[in-house]
Amino acid sequence: MKLEFDMHTHILPGIDDGAATLEDSLNLISKLKKADIKHIALTPHYYTHKESLEDFVSRRDEAFELLKPHVGNDVTLHLGAEVFVTKYLFLNDWDLSKVCYEGTNFMLTEFSYSSTFRDEAGDFIDKLMYDHKVIPVLTHVERYSYLMKHPEVIDELMYRGIIIQSNACSFEKFSLKNKLLKLAKSGLIGVFGSDAHSLERNSPDAFNSLNELLSKKGLSSIIEDANSTSRRILGI
Repeated sequence: MKLEFDMHTHILPGIDDGAATLEDSLNLISKLKKADIKHIALTPHYYTHKESLEDFVSRRDEAFELLKPHVGNDVTLHLGAEVFVTKYLFLNDWDLSKVCYEGTNFMLTEFSYSSTFRDEAGDFIDKLMYDHKVIPVLTHVERYSYLMKHPEVIDELMYRGIIIQSNACSFEKFSLKNKLLKLAKSGLIGVFGSDAHSLERNSPDAFNSLNELLSKKGLSSIIEDANSTSRRILGI
């Protein structure tokens, strides 16, 4: 059994600090296919304090149209965004479904890494969930030092229905590997992503080593659960 879903990538060409060209995009997709990924979420950065939702969606959709004709039918692409949540997201009556995983009410969300989620970030989550009926998928949990020190807060977030995402490449880092394995064993990581920006920065190859690590540790159930949760998020 292997992970089949990459829920966080920067593969769309020329839209953020990820793939710069169409060739770069196709090289990253090829690597993900070799890692047996069957579904790729395209989640370029959307910085809500820098750009309107309409302008971002227009740029993203244009990049998607450029990419689509060059991708075979052996992998499925799912359009979305990595939304950096600030107060500016809520100042206009925007249709936030446009930056959720396509066709769903799940949104890949990023907050200030100093967040405790009992602060402004917690207020933003309330607005997303109660005012907009959006379910956050919290991106790369390992970057939030407070959450890594207080896994009980991760548990609280999950109890509310929030999905926790971790980067495959983070399991290759000595300082994070055991901490993330402990979280995964405790059921505190829901889905995985490459967060691939290039072949060098967060390489898709990390999925191969993560599959190997989880299998070697007898943790194939984590792979199964992650695939199941990814299907639920994407509505497939």
